[in-house]
Amino acid sequence: MIFTTHSDHWDWEKYLEQTTLLDLNDAEKQRLRNSYLYLRRFLGDGFLRRAKHEGNPIFWYFTDASTSAKRSLIKFVAALEALEDCANFSVIRKDIRRRLKTDNDRERLMEKMSTVRVAHRFLTAGFTIEFETKVKVADHRGRLADKVPDLQLIDSDNGQEIIVEVSHMESSDQQRLIERTFHRVWRLLIDQEMHGDPEALKDILNPRYILPRAWIHRGIDDVELDDILRRTKALIEQVRASGEFGQLIIPGTIEICIAPYDRHELADEWASKRGLNLSDMVTGANIDSDEITRARMKLKEKLKQLPEDKPSVVVIEASKNLLFLVYDLRWVALCLAEELTKNPKLLWAIFYHSFGAGQDRSYSVEIGPHTFVNQSMNDHATQQSLIVRNTACKNPVPLSTLRKLHIAFGNTDE
Repeated sequence: MIFTTHSDHWDWEKYLEQTTLLDLNDAEKQRLRNSYLYLRRFLGDGFLRRAKHEGNPIFWYFTDASTSAKRSLIKFVAALEALEDCANFSVIRKDIRRRLKTDNDRERLMEKMSTVRVAHRFLTAGFTIEFETKVKVADHRGRLADKVPDLQLIDSDNGQEIIVEVSHMESSDQQRLIERTFHRVWRLLIDQEMHGDPEALKDILNPRYILPRAWIHRGIDDVELDDILRRTKALIEQVRASGEFGQLIIPGTIEICIAPYDRHELADEWASKRGLNLSDMVTGANIDSDEITRARMKLKEKLKQLPEDKPSVVVIEASKNLLFLVYDLRWVALCLAEELTKNPKLLWAIFYHSFGAGQDRSYSVEIGPHTFVNQSMNDHATQQSLIVRNTACKNPVPLSTLRKLHIAFGNTDE
């Protein structure tokens, strides 16, 4: 093993050593080593120790040994290297190296990481990039004030300038609470009590174990859930001792049953009566989060940074939320387009997310004047983008510049 002590996890040399064991080809392993060396110079020797204690999202690139995580790291570092000579890149360097003391610090870092990824896409599409260039923006009373949007794009072929604001839309508070509830219930019932059942460990070829099932009705805060899990643990011990079926029912909150060692069918009958899928040991609560309204609010927030006299684009990385997963994207495009028409300075709004899905095919679908794009990326990830075009934009943009914008997020030939 490479990581044998706690302190090994903030030792740069250990990660360099680990590259030889990863499921990457030789060229990728070398690029990964080079990426670690670059980040060591960029972030400083003490970064890993600090990042681990602060819960820095960059630390995920190091602790996740999957090929998708390492390819993402290589891609992120390639973006940093390509952008180093862009105007005001020092602002990006400072923000990425910033210590994280609050949740707002973490959110700011996530947005800066999104800004790096977005800027690199525009750079490779042929734009000149400037970070955080001051512009004049009128407030609701018409008074001009300095604002600092994330990016300014310049099309060197015609001098066209486009202002870009980048944001990062994570899962809602309700979604995070429901996910945390699910994982804590699963960890106790399945990981600890079923798979770790004392009887199962006596004969691993013919294991005997209690069979739990649970139906979670809502997200449960930690204090309340601590009590529920304590009661569940006591119920499990009672079932083990008595050999009798047991259940814990808290209406509107959670329902749990525990079948004894040789009566697993009782748990299946319990689940069937409730209409639950028998393949799901724990059924999570429904997530009732209005992601379209959250997307509208993100747009409104970013519009405050944009001037009236230049065309602008808002790019929002919609990671870990449900915008692309549960909504009809035609409806999403229609709702967001309605918001755009209220702001004629805005040219496009782009919502995107990425996920590891192997080599999916690339394609695009027109939704009226808007476009949904599914791109198979060269790091074996898939990126999906929804490009919403503002038909009421008052700032004209040359067709050649629009083509470059399309290359950045709408090209399916990558």
